[in-house]
Amino acid sequence: MRMVYTGADEEDFIDARQRLLVELDAWSQMRLRPVDPVVAGAMLDYRFERDGLLGRWTGEVLRVALLTWFPRKVVLLHPDTGAVTDTVEALLDFFEDADLFDDRSEPLPVLRTFLAGIRDEFDDAMKDPANYGLAKFWAVAMAEYGIDPLNELAAQRFVERVQRGEVRVDQELLHEIAYRHYEGDPGAEPAETAPVFVLTPDDRLAADAERTVVVRRLRRFVEWIGDGKPLGAVQDMPDLVASAKKAGVVRSYRGRLVPVKRGAPLLADPLALWHAALPHVLEDRWTFELADELVAEPATIPMLVELLGGGSDSVLRMVRRLVDFGLVETFPATDEHHQDLVDFAGVDSVDEVPAEERQVVRLRPLGVRAMYDARIFSGGEAITLRDLAGETAEVLFARLAPLPSEVFDEGARLWLQAREPGRAMAELSEVARRTDDFEHRMLAFELLAEGGDAGIAAIAGMREHSAAGPAALAWLLDAGLIDASEVSGRERTYGMVDVLAAGIRSAGRRKALEEFAAQPRPAQLLFLADATICGHPRTREVLESMAVAHPDRMVSNAARKALDWLHDSDI
Repeated sequence: MRMVYTGADEEDFIDARQRLLVELDAWSQMRLRPVDPVVAGAMLDYRFERDGLLGRWTGEVLRVALLTWFPRKVVLLHPDTGAVTDTVEALLDFFEDADLFDDRSEPLPVLRTFLAGIRDEFDDAMKDPANYGLAKFWAVAMAEYGIDPLNELAAQRFVERVQRGEVRVDQELLHEIAYRHYEGDPGAEPAETAPVFVLTPDDRLAADAERTVVVRRLRRFVEWIGDGKPLGAVQDMPDLVASAKKAGVVRSYRGRLVPVKRGAPLLADPLALWHAALPHVLEDRWTFELADELVAEPATIPMLVELLGGGSDSVLRMVRRLVDFGLVETFPATDEHHQDLVDFAGVDSVDEVPAEERQVVRLRPLGVRAMYDARIFSGGEAITLRDLAGETAEVLFARLAPLPSEVFDEGARLWLQAREPGRAMAELSEVARRTDDFEHRMLAFELLAEGGDAGIAAIAGMREHSAAGPAALAWLLDAGLIDASEVSGRERTYGMVDVLAAGIRSAGRRKALEEFAAQPRPAQLLFLADATICGHPRTREVLESMAVAHPDRMVSNAARKALDWLHDSDI
């Protein structure tokens, strides 16, 4: 089962949480361990909000979850807080039994001891209204008056009655809680996913800096200044003068603009000159915000206008300044960006978007370095490929799989270099056997193959594994290492369900079904019959997608019948 959802879509996490809770329920019944699914789900929600590492648990994680997050967020339907800590302990025991703990977790006995030690503290924290979050404060207040907080109209009327003084609440406490809420409450609010910065070596950055407009312009300007110019001679070029002063290559002296002797070495070092001039553009708050928005992914001009406010003229002006400094580049929007253009511009067709706004902006290597340095300088979190080399394989896959293939390849190279071959193969094999994410499993096979014969043998050794076996077989078949005659019908079907389920999650139902729907209809109908008995955990998901989105009505109807059969067989 996949256990890393760092930066993942919430829908993907919700599906994973449901699968985990189903497994937990089955485990609890076998072990005769009482478990509150609401509490267990809340703990998984907390891990998703913090960093997405569902299987990584330490005493510090438990402390913040139970002594800060729970009191702020969770309203218990029963007064027994001991049932909460019992459920948390059962959840951790389940992770241990199911081999779902992250390698960076603290040992289970340590976690149990920690839980036992904070039971009374947790009980006190949950009972103290001063620990409530703003939403919980109102939910508890409404419950005291028999108001359902989920009834928006009733909840709004209750708040209005409080404001008119018709209903009394502890106003002093409300103000304290509201102040904490609006100031920010790090232990209770979702944490921002730290972006992965792909840093370019300094020698390549120097070559990029050499070609920037700002470096060429500053050099020409200092050369034109010569021994100095009257300030009146440069009054029509305030931006250039300001950037040259910021870079430390010129200064005002007795009514003249003169070169700075100590700045001369900068002119010969393009990267140092670029870096010295950089604050001139990034000290502008809005320009910095624009560049920061591009850290996660490129953006169209209309999207940036929506994110930053103001008009397109000001955004285009900031983009041009960033281009001059080599921080960003622009390129014409293609078909994949047209829906984005239409949505953010608020028009009916791409033709209605002004031509100068039909472009996409993305960071260049200099921009990536600038935004990375800015985060480090401000004390923020920033992750590089070298940082990920020390992480688990599953974290590596979760963070790099959505990025361009060349980024993944470089990150994988650094990851493999950072550990002994035997340890790498053991970790990759463990992920391949455990995960239910098709893409992650295939990435594990890809890296295992980097180990040569030993890695290939590890993949071949998974052929009989209940979950990884069909995917291993498919990989070996695609690599030409086994003959097609060795693949059974069940294995082919299981592998096809794997591929379709992965495609549905990454590309959507209709896109994922295009290639499948291109097959002859009899082959598709045969697959539906075989899918119901292949044993894949995502068979239902694939059949539901086909019933809804398959373009051939006969196939979609057959998918519905297969779903009915699957349901009947589960009863």
